[in-house]
Formats: sequence, structure tokens, C-alpha cells
Amino acid sequence: MPTIKDVAKAAGKSITTVSRALNNYSDVSPTTKAQILKIAKEMGYIPNQSAKSLVKQKNNTLAIILSGLEKDGGKDNIVYSLLSGMYAFAETINHEVALFTTSSAKQKEKSYLQFCNEHNIGGAVLNGIRTDDPYFSELIEADFPCVFIDVHVEGKRTCNISIDNYQGSKEAVEYLISLNHKKIAMINGRKEATVSIERERGYKAALIENNIKFDDNLIVYADYLEEKGYQYTKKLLKENPDITAIFCASDMMAIGAMRALTDLNIKVPDQISIIGFDDIPLSKYTTPPLTTIRQDFYLMGYEAGKQLSKLMNNEPVEKTIYFPYEFIIRESVKRI
Repeated sequence: MPTIKDVAKAAGKSITTVSRALNNYSDVSPTTKAQILKIAKEMGYIPNQSAKSLVKQKNNTLAIILSGLEKDGGKDNIVYSLLSGMYAFAETINHEVALFTTSSAKQKEKSYLQFCNEHNIGGAVLNGIRTDDPYFSELIEADFPCVFIDVHVEGKRTCNISIDNYQGSKEAVEYLISLNHKKIAMINGRKEATVSIERERGYKAALIENNIKFDDNLIVYADYLEEKGYQYTKKLLKENPDITAIFCASDMMAIGAMRALTDLNIKVPDQISIIGFDDIPLSKYTTPPLTTIRQDFYLMGYEAGKQLSKLMNNEPVEKTIYFPYEFIIRESVKRI
């Protein structure tokens, strides 16, 4: 298969000139452009899409960087919903969406700015990132367009998209309290994540405002994973057999908790009530159907793409956009 170097040689032009002609740049004369296109067609040259977009990527590509993709992470459908929403917006402005992934280990070795520069990313939506990364502030302080999902930061060209995680958690726990639950445990996600901090804050506030003593022994951190939710539920109940309700900071952890309770022959909600968070598609099919907090990740993805496009074009944006959440009451909670 011929390369751009072969086309340049056949046309008697530099690789740069050929590249700019193939990408329809106005600084290449019509005669030269026509000659290069004719030769490329005759040779059967097919432009490499990745190489072709290197110059244009900052203008016509919306990037999303995901961190912490787990083997079982697809069960919750959250990443797919974010991508679908972002892609739907990108189509309205004839842009592409590029997906990049990183991990906690990589984030410790390489700054976000280095990562973005290496991949020619001119602006990005970031989800699942580590805010304890020592290089995190570098990205915030740089003149780099960023839209953060569930992370609240103040930067030169940033936008934050989330729901009110504090209020959503508080409402969920207050609902349990209204049904006479006093011994309420929490299975939280990653301890350092902003969203985990906010949901834990709401959990604590609901207890304290209702004169229920807060006990940090009733909080565990299961990294938003079903299997860890399963393991920590067993640990919680072994150490605190009088627990009557568990508030989970994600539906996947709640599903893990329900599996653990089934294995322990504990009935939901007759013996222990469960509330999740996210309202993923699976939550309505659990036994019993899961009470949870609904957030619309598709709309969040759509808005993230919209705000990123504005930032990349130096248009003004709102610094923080809160989407409404909805408390979905199903059958996993019971009055005691």
C-alpha cells in the first residue's frame, strides 16, 4: 500500500505540501492540489485517519479520557451512556469523538497534561480521574479546555458537570430514617473521589440532623465494584449484626450487597433495607427491585460535549452545571 512519502516522491513535492493538499489547506495552490490528488488517486493512496487528524484534531475532535476501567465496569452502563450522549452532540456539529483511557498507576507516572500533549488532545472530558494526582493542578492551571464529570475544580478553561450528590445522598438516608431505621451503614466508593466525599457528607448530615450518632465504623469503601460491595457487606454485618439498612453509593455495590445478604439468608427488605445510587438499567430487575437515586448520564454526556466545544472555541461557559436527580422508590426498603 503506497504511503504519503511515495505520493510526495511521485509528485516531486515535500511530504508537508502533500499532507496539506490532502487536507484541503488553502495555502496550497489549486493547480498543485489537483496534481497531488490525481497522483494519490492513481496510486491508490488511502490517508491514515489518525495521521490525517493530527493537525485538525484540536478543531474537529471531542476527546474523552476515562480512568479506572475495570473488567466488570461495563455492567453499570454509565460509560456507554456518557459516550452516547457526547457522540449525539458531536454529530450536531459534525465532530468526531475520540476515546482515551488511563489508569491510576499511569496517572502516578505521567501528568494529565503530558498525556494530552502526547495524544494531541486539544481539550477533553475527564471521568473517573484521581484528584490526588500530584500533577492534577498542572492541568487545572494550564490553558487547557477541560470538562469534568463529578469533580468540582476551578480552572482557567474548565467546566464541571454533576448532580447534587450531597443532597441526593442526604435525601436517601433521610428516607430510611423516616421509616424508623437508626443503624444505617454506608458502602462508599473510592475514598479520594470527589463524588464519594460528597455522598458521604450527605449521609453524615442526615444522621446528625436527625440526632443519630455518626459511627465511622459503619462506613466502608468498595471502589464502586460489585464484588467489593459483596465482601464488605459480609464484613459490616459480622462486626455490626444490628444494622437495619445499608446506603450504597452506587447500584453496582448495592447489587453486591444484596447478593451477600442472600448468601447470609437475610431477606431484603424484611430484615435489611438497601438503597443504591445511579439507577442503572439492572436496578429495576434485582430481587427485589432496587430503590435508588437516578441520574441521567446520557444528558450529562451530551452537555459535556457541548461545553467542551465551547471551551475549545474560547466561548464562555458556566463553571458548574448541576443536573436534577430523581429519587426512585422501589421495593428494597421497608419500615421497621
